[in-house]
Amino acid sequence: MPESHGPPSPAPAREVLFGLPPAGRRWPGATRAAFAMGIPALAAVALGYPQQALTVTIGAFAVIYGEGRPYRARWKVVALAALALVAASWVGALVGEPVRHAIADGGSPALLMWVVLVMSAVAVVGTYTVDSLRLGPPGVWFFVLTTQIGALNVQSGMSPTEIALWCALGGASAVAVSMVGALRTPHGPEVVASAAATTAIDDYVARQAAGRGSPELRHRAAQMLQVAWQSLYDGGLVARGHPLVEVLSAAQVRLSGAIRRDPSLDPDSDLDDVRPQPPMPRPGVRYRFLRALHPDSHAWTSATRVLVACLVAGGVTVAIGTDRPDWAVITAVLVLHQGPDRILGTYRGIHRVAGTVVGVVVFAVLFSLHLSGVWLVLTVMALQLLFELFVTRNYGVAVVFITPLAILIGNTGQPHAAVAPVVWERLVETAVGVAVALVVLWTVDRHAHRRVLRWTDRRVALFTGLTLQALRAPAGGDALLPLRRDLTFELHSSSLAGIDAAHNEPAWAAARWPAHSDLHHLGFDVLAGCWSAAAGRRPPDDEITGWERRLAAFARNG
Repeated sequence: MPESHGPPSPAPAREVLFGLPPAGRRWPGATRAAFAMGIPALAAVALGYPQQALTVTIGAFAVIYGEGRPYRARWKVVALAALALVAASWVGALVGEPVRHAIADGGSPALLMWVVLVMSAVAVVGTYTVDSLRLGPPGVWFFVLTTQIGALNVQSGMSPTEIALWCALGGASAVAVSMVGALRTPHGPEVVASAAATTAIDDYVARQAAGRGSPELRHRAAQMLQVAWQSLYDGGLVARGHPLVEVLSAAQVRLSGAIRRDPSLDPDSDLDDVRPQPPMPRPGVRYRFLRALHPDSHAWTSATRVLVACLVAGGVTVAIGTDRPDWAVITAVLVLHQGPDRILGTYRGIHRVAGTVVGVVVFAVLFSLHLSGVWLVLTVMALQLLFELFVTRNYGVAVVFITPLAILIGNTGQPHAAVAPVVWERLVETAVGVAVALVVLWTVDRHAHRRVLRWTDRRVALFTGLTLQALRAPAGGDALLPLRRDLTFELHSSSLAGIDAAHNEPAWAAARWPAHSDLHHLGFDVLAGCWSAAAGRRPPDDEITGWERRLAAFARNG
């Protein structure tokens, strides 16, 4: 693999802020999300529970967490997300009930800090869990939103237990709707993921052969290949030797060869070090969760900043006298929960402000229509569908739809509130949340990205060394499988940390990049040697010695 010359640069602001890149077929998942909400909510309306209908919808958010996952794993993920949403709604209501009653009886509005504290706790635990397990979108935001809605909906007269039970009904709907496709195509998600990967790979290979390859096409092909392999592992197809495994293996060989022939290799090539051998599955939940219990981990850094931002944003809005500090907390979580990348976090903050401004106007229009019953549920379904269609294409556009959706659901306890104060307070709280989040992002632990990259590189070096020891051992084959798995995971962590560092501090990352890149390529060389050993072709001693020397050089200079 040719050497790269420096770290990758973030996408241009114009492209991120105003672009609408293709995101594949979003209609099936968006439709599932809308129907998971709508079916139980419409049933509640039909049975004479119109006020509780919107509470049902918050449990249905669980369906989003299963999108794209094989059915073998999907029902478990959606069920766990539903249980977490039910717990969040119950905890939010349990705290919100005495706080709201105390304030209504003349208590200090500062009591709202209890709601802020609970939401902050949910945000921190959720951020750490999602980040450490590397679960990906939609992240922790819906759990924090559900906590907020639970704290508000006690004003409608429902008890915390009732809120949790209605939420659970939505969760049950989410599990059922998410699994409907399994009746027709039991391995549909794996087929879709594999087809998307092979299409992206063939597109890159053809364009590269014609001299029209690009880093974007290469990076997309490498990403989709990784997603497809994980889908096959989660679906249990790799162990069974399913035909899709052979198809994806052949596509990987084509991609690997094309990357090595690509004359336009640039800094991003460090992120797309694709070898002919398939990747390993992720380590178990316990390994991933405990691994991140370190002050230098990405998950720890993200959770720490989320905690600071939530407490400050909530405290500021309580101090200035708004009655909904929870909205500022939610906004801060949105900006920060995906990690410490300052550039992407700033883009997300801009999207949040712009989308909220338009979104509250949409809410005001909908509110003026005095929607209720079936029409209100259908409106919520439409907003959820539109949010899902745009969330992966342009977050600012998606916010236009999620803002009125969240306000409508959260307004269950105040159906006759004046619209102007609601709109004004949402704008103020959003501005406070974004401002606090961006200040935290750019000032709190400013050099955390340095520590995260050094830490992940040290872990790559550690597992590379352990793998080399196993290759040297006469009976090292038994130890190689878990080491290969863990080394693959750490290499991916190192790549993500490198992106964060490159975006946050380009000059520092450029100085660090040669050592980081050399270690990255060494790790993949050693993994390739492990595949040879597994096939009965143990690497020669002099090749292993060369790898050990490269590792020792990193230890001295890295």
